[in-house]
Amino acid sequence: MGNRGMEDLIPVVNRLQDAFAQLGNQIPLDLPQIAVVGGQSAGKSSVLENFVGKDFLPRGSGIVTRRPLILQLNHVKNAEWGEFLHCKGKKFTDFADIRKEIEDETDRM
Repeated sequence: MGNRGMEDLIPVVNRLQDAFAQLGNQIPLDLPQIAVVGGQSAGKSSVLENFVGKDFLPRGSGIVTRRPLILQLNHVKNAEWGEFLHCKGKKFTDFADIRKEIEDETDRM
């Protein structure tokens, strides 16, 4: 069983992030976020996957993830899904589909 207070807080933070994104981040408020920065093949994807506890990022040689994306991961009781800011409202319940969306967005660059 996780931390109930934190589990209740995450959906509120996600809604705030959505609202601020629509306003263009005009209201200064520090919300919890994770950013991983490092050189090529430094293990950034591994850090994120270990933090989340799921394999969902593309793997390969060379530069695989070269585009910044906002992904909100949600976990409520027996359900978990991801939502990207660029396709809001679409729930990705399969983490392989999250990986595919990241690959597709990277290819669109």
